[in-house]
Amino acid sequence: MIKTSLFCLLITGLLFSCNLNNNQNNNIYKSDFKKFDTSISFSGHWLSENYYNDILKNKSPRKSQMGSQFITIPDKTLKDVIVIYNFHEGRSNLCILKNGNHYELWERNNDSIIKNEANIEIISINKIKIGNDYFVKINPIENKTNPLILEEILFKGNYISDKGVKVEFTNDGKIKGLSDFKFYYPLIDYFDAGLQVDQVELGINEKDIVRYGFKFNNDTLKIYDLFCVTNDPTTNTCLDVKFGKLKYELIKK
Repeated sequence: MIKTSLFCLLITGLLFSCNLNNNQNNNIYKSDFKKFDTSISFSGHWLSENYYNDILKNKSPRKSQMGSQFITIPDKTLKDVIVIYNFHEGRSNLCILKNGNHYELWERNNDSIIKNEANIEIISINKIKIGNDYFVKINPIENKTNPLILEEILFKGNYISDKGVKVEFTNDGKIKGLSDFKFYYPLIDYFDAGLQVDQVELGINEKDIVRYGFKFNNDTLKIYDLFCVTNDPTTNTCLDVKFGKLKYELIKK
C-alpha cells in the first residue's frame, strides 16, 4: 500500500509538473509572438475593394472617396503599417504580427504592442480580408510624397483626341501627345472647399500646373476649365466650382 501510494504521488506530481510546464510554454508562446520577426508574403499597397470597384464603374474619385481605405503593408512583421482613411487622414501606429499560422493587425503604443485590431485572411495573391473589409492589391508608382493611385487604376492608357491626336497618360504622372501639358496629377481627396467636381492638375512641368475639372463618360475623358461660382474675397480662394469650357475630349483605346 505504501509503494502504491508513493507511486500515485509520483505520477500525480509528474502530471502536475507536465501541466505546469505546458501552461508555462503556452504562456511563453502567447507572449513571444508579439516579438516574433518574420517576413510578410502579402506586403505592398492594398486598396479597399469597394473603392476600387466603384472607381472602375463610375470613374469618379470624388463620389467614391467616402469609406475608402488605402493600406501599405511592410515586408516584415513588427514594422509600421500605414493606413489612410478616405484619402484624408491616416494612422501609422499599427503593425502586423504572426500568431501561430495566421496574421493579425495590432495597435502599437510607443514600444508596446497593446491591442489586436483585426485578423487578416489571405484570400489570394491579389486579395485579403482585414477584419470585415476586403482589399485588392495594386502596384502604383511611388513618387517622392505619395503612391500614384488614380494614375494607375483610372487614367493610364492610350487615348485619341477629337482631332485624331494620339495621347498617352502614363502611370508615373506623365502625358505624351498634348503640346500644352507634360505632367498630370488627379486629385484624390475632396474633403475641402472648391472641390465640387472631379479635378486634375495639368502642367508643362511638375511645378507650373493649372487645375482643371474632368469627367469620364464610359471610355471618353473630358477635361474642362473650372468656373468659380463663389469666391472668398478675404482669402481669394474659390469655395464653389463647376465645369467651365470643354478643353479636351479624349477617347480611351
